[in-house]
Amino acid sequence: MTVLLLACTLLSGIASGCISGIGGTAKTSEQSIEVPQWQVGQWWMYVFSTPQYGDTTTTLVVAETDAEDGTAYMLGIDSQSEARKHAVLNFNPFLGRISRDNLSVFEGGAPQQVFSFPLEKGNQWQFSLFGHDGWDAEVLDVSSGIAVVTALSSSGGKITYTFDAEMGFLSSFYWNDAEGTTQMQMSSAERRGSAFTGVAYFVRATDLFDETYGGLDSEIYDTFFDSGHPSDGEFDHLVWYLDVEISSGGQGTLMLKDHSGVTPLARVWGPSSSEGSTIGTIPSNSGEYSITLTLSGSSSRVHLMIAGGLETVWEM
Repeated sequence: MTVLLLACTLLSGIASGCISGIGGTAKTSEQSIEVPQWQVGQWWMYVFSTPQYGDTTTTLVVAETDAEDGTAYMLGIDSQSEARKHAVLNFNPFLGRISRDNLSVFEGGAPQQVFSFPLEKGNQWQFSLFGHDGWDAEVLDVSSGIAVVTALSSSGGKITYTFDAEMGFLSSFYWNDAEGTTQMQMSSAERRGSAFTGVAYFVRATDLFDETYGGLDSEIYDTFFDSGHPSDGEFDHLVWYLDVEISSGGQGTLMLKDHSGVTPLARVWGPSSSEGSTIGTIPSNSGEYSITLTLSGSSSRVHLMIAGGLETVWEM
């Protein structure tokens, strides 16, 4: 893919200007930041931190600027495993479609107004994110091209993030749940540019199954149905996630079969064993899937999630 390079034109004036740097920086004044205009190939390196996976350094890349008839960007990531992780866990909202007019992210197929441009101190608005409705956001401060925003949810969670006009994007993002645990942290690694070279990925996902089993001491059966993406046909693959803890006197087995009888996923766990937050893919075979699980031990636990994925790859 041809990378478009665009230098930021310096503007002089009393009220506003353009901070020099990579293409896609945002116009600012002393107390206001306008929405930036991103360019294909623009990239930012971040350290992502989650309780399940610790720290991961990855690069977000503007892979398309004319998605959805020119109304949205497509933001990819330079790691296929991270793209698949997001598909099943949905922990990084800043992947995939991002609206051009307000850098809105999409959740549940609807744009969510994480930003409200122009960013000015005292601005207030609402959005939904991470499965929670009614985040009440407010710009706490705008100074030297940096806007500080906080958002509180009715369930007690808190998001704090900063938008850097020179970067044209976030410099930090922290999501804490009602207990104060940091569920996702996104910090700039101080590296960014306008001409990414490499491969970027995005997996457009549909949740198919999410269940946690514990304290069963029995065999159970479950099912889910793969009918493909609601609007774009058959999935490229299914992405699965497993988090397992087996007690000292327990054990467990898992068998996942498609409607043709093929078993693409099978596990056996012995006493005191664990499988911590593993992710993989299996073929998508439209139809009903069956799950057979045995689990013993009062504190044994199995968390299984499955999402259907349409994987896009950009070679840049």
